Amino acid sequence: MSLQPQTIAAPATATGRAALAVVRVSGPAVTEIVASRTGRTLEPRRATFLRWRSLDGAFLDEVVATFWQGPASYSGEDILELSLHGNPLIVRAVLDDLQRSEVRLAAPGEFTRRAVENGKLGLARAEAVAAVVDAETRASLQAARHQLTGGLEPVARALRERLLEASAYLELETDFAEEEALPDTSHILPALAKARETLTRLLADQEKLARQNLSPRVVLAGHPNAGKSSLSNALLGEDRLLVSPVRGTTRDWVEIPLLFPEGEVRLVDTAGLGTPADELDAAAQLRTRQELSKCQAILLLAEAGRPLAPDELALLGSKERETILVRTKTDLSPAAPEELGVSVLSGEGLEAVSQRLRALLTSEDGFDPAQVSLGSARQRSCASQALSDLEQAIGYARDGRVELSAFLIRHVLSLLSELVGETTPDDLLDTIFSRFCIGK
Repeated sequence: MSLQPQTIAAPATATGRAALAVVRVSGPAVTEIVASRTGRTLEPRRATFLRWRSLDGAFLDEVVATFWQGPASYSGEDILELSLHGNPLIVRAVLDDLQRSEVRLAAPGEFTRRAVENGKLGLARAEAVAAVVDAETRASLQAARHQLTGGLEPVARALRERLLEASAYLELETDFAEEEALPDTSHILPALAKARETLTRLLADQEKLARQNLSPRVVLAGHPNAGKSSLSNALLGEDRLLVSPVRGTTRDWVEIPLLFPEGEVRLVDTAGLGTPADELDAAAQLRTRQELSKCQAILLLAEAGRPLAPDELALLGSKERETILVRTKTDLSPAAPEELGVSVLSGEGLEAVSQRLRALLTSEDGFDPAQVSLGSARQRSCASQALSDLEQAIGYARDGRVELSAFLIRHVLSLLSELVGETTPDDLLDTIFSRFCIGK
């Protein structure tokens, strides 16, 4: 990083019209920019209402400006945040004007990257920032919050302390490896086994979280006119999808976000299955089967009071994903006591269907996502390699092959440093922060 980095700016809120929009500026030119646009000097950490003008004096907007003086700021540099009226035209005008003062638009994640480079934030916590923003379920949000508050650092530190003592002993024994007596490594094996147990638990918890990390996609499947679009509208609470008694009304699949306190379920309304009426219907059913092959769960809809057809029974018997049978149109014919029935006309059974969908977002029994310390794929890769090397090191230590065990333990310690971001190449940083939002 250069001694005088270029000042950067970017919108910190989503594109589109809203009550407010925030533009963030970071770098050495912040105070000069404030003076040239307002004629004032801002007090640090105090929100100030003022008129923001362009470099040539044209009025752009009334704003609330907040100034953080580096190094006591998020990025470690001077930072200015402007709360504007949420019109994209205003945001664009402010950003265009800032570029006249040689302020460039920030790259994705550049504010957070500067925080890492300036020692304000560790890499693991920086990755947790992105995880908080990207979380799609309550479980993934709980885990990201834990990682954001430094949940990984104490675990990695305890692992390093445990392994450093064993490493010192192995290095010492390496000096005497040529002697006939087999080195006694029995007293370090419990510490190595404990470290292996910790790494195994970290990876197991992360794997459990991965199963709940993304919003589940649930395909509504069934024969034509089984009530798929009607149920989608009823669950959503509005007439989003076209409903008609005419067979084949739904042709293309339509994805609908359904928000619950635990997170979001993505309902996918699809064309009805069965014997195709024509080539277009056959193409629509092919798309339905493609969606069925990659979803997390299926809502199989069938009218109450009739036996299931062979293709419906085949879906119900699938072992690849959960299939929930929903008997529809119970206002015309009741469902069996053991079946889940619903009537979109009366609303009967809608809450029960919602509860089954919410259950897809529920954590596994005994699993606390707020204790998951590993977040990113990079962290998972480091921990997995460290576990593999540690298992080999334990085997060599048992056999008295201290040179090989010492070498592997050194590599494990290096991986633990990489895990928390103490040693990270620039090209890896480029990859990590390229996945961040612009303005974060």
